[in-house]
Formats: sequence, C-alpha cells, structure tokens
Amino acid sequence: MLDSIFATKLNMTQAWTKQGKRLAVTRCQVDSNLVIDQKSDFVFEIGYGKKKLKNMSKPLRSKMQKSGFLMGVTKLQGFYQRNLSNQSETKTNNTDQIKVGDLVKVGQVLAVGDVVKVQGITKGRGFAGVMKAHGFSGGPRTHGQSDRERAPGSIGAGTDPGRIWLGKKMPGHYGCENKTIRGLVVLYINQETGELWLSGPVPGHFSSIVRITKTGQKKEIELDNASSGILIAEKAPELEQIQPIAEVKPEEEIK
Repeated sequence: MLDSIFATKLNMTQAWTKQGKRLAVTRCQVDSNLVIDQKSDFVFEIGYGKKKLKNMSKPLRSKMQKSGFLMGVTKLQGFYQRNLSNQSETKTNNTDQIKVGDLVKVGQVLAVGDVVKVQGITKGRGFAGVMKAHGFSGGPRTHGQSDRERAPGSIGAGTDPGRIWLGKKMPGHYGCENKTIRGLVVLYINQETGELWLSGPVPGHFSSIVRITKTGQKKEIELDNASSGILIAEKAPELEQIQPIAEVKPEEEIK
C-alpha cells in the first residue's frame, strides 16, 4: 500500500494519556485520495482536494477524465508504494493493491501508533525583521540608541572579504516555506469521518493541505478516552432469550 496520504489540517486540541500526561494534538481531516495515474510499477500520482474540472489545465483535465473522475483536484503529487512492515523501505512487487481510479481511505495507509513525518507549507508572515525571523536579541536601549533597538547590527567587514557572506541572517520575507516535522505519532483515527489526531503541531495554517508519510516505526500511546473527549460506541449486550410464559389455564369453577 501507499506510504503517504494527503490530509487537511483542522485545528489543535489536547488529549491525556492513561498515565495522566497531557499531549498537544493536531486534528486533521483525511478525505478520499484519488489515484489519478501510475508513473511506474511503484509510483502512483495521487490527487487531493476539490476543484472544478473546467478550472484545471487541459492536460490535467484530460488525465482526470481518462482516470474516470468528473471533478478536479487542488493538489497533485507522486507517492511511492512501499513495504514498511519490517522498518525497511523495500519496494514491493505487488501492484495489485491499488490501481488507477481507486479512492484511498485513511485506514488503508495509517493505523494508530504509527510514527509519521508531516510536510506542509508554513504560515506566511510577510516582511519581518531579524528579531522576529531569527530570534536576535536586539541592540542596547541606552547611549543614543533611539532608533536602532531592533536593527541587526554589523553585517560584515569592509576590507576582507569585502562582501556579505551568502546565507547571512537578514530581514526579509518570513514564512511560506516547505517544512517537515518528524517523529509525530498517530493517536486516534475515526474510520467513519476520516478524522485523524497527531501528537504535536504540524506546519501550515488551518484548512491547509499537509502530506503525512509513514516512517515504518511504531509507538504505543494509550489515550484516556473519557478525558480526551473520544466517544467509543459500545455494543449493547445481547438480550437473554426470554422463555415464553406457559399458558395458564383458568381454574375449574368450584362446583
């Protein structure tokens, strides 16, 4: 099966383990991932999101129609089909598990306890100074520093090398970068609604699309369902078979 899946970031909440530890939780919504194309024996092109088919480019529009879909997607990326059962990324030889035109659900890729890495686009914060973007402490607030408190200070020598080193931390555009967070654990999955809980923050704003990839590792974290607000549907106990009441014949009239 695929090693990755697309999801929509909803919001953040908190959960408690049975040992009483509080965990930061990111709630995600996993809708159906569309298998649009097969690039090779082990690479499939997966689409996610909803978009009008007429608003897509002609090559992508024809590809969607050939795959049997009458709607467009907002995200399109290639996924590998791997075997991570033994913590190894050895490619499988069985490609009959999925095919073009299928809908991939969250339960087909992820399970509770999987250690994953999440990739997304960070929030855009516009133009930012060095104190906000890089954590500089700023200059002194005395001795005439009336307008230089948040300035970066000296940025290099004038004689040697006579230029600014590449990669120098300077003011500029902050955010809107591709970021990957590793070591998160899948805490809870609702197979019916597609809701997914991850242990920790993930990059991106609310309602943004993130990519969740399995690492092949497992970590058991037992949540306290009552404290975490997880409702588990319990099966009603089977009713005991009630023996039919024997018919009671009316007593004979006393003569």
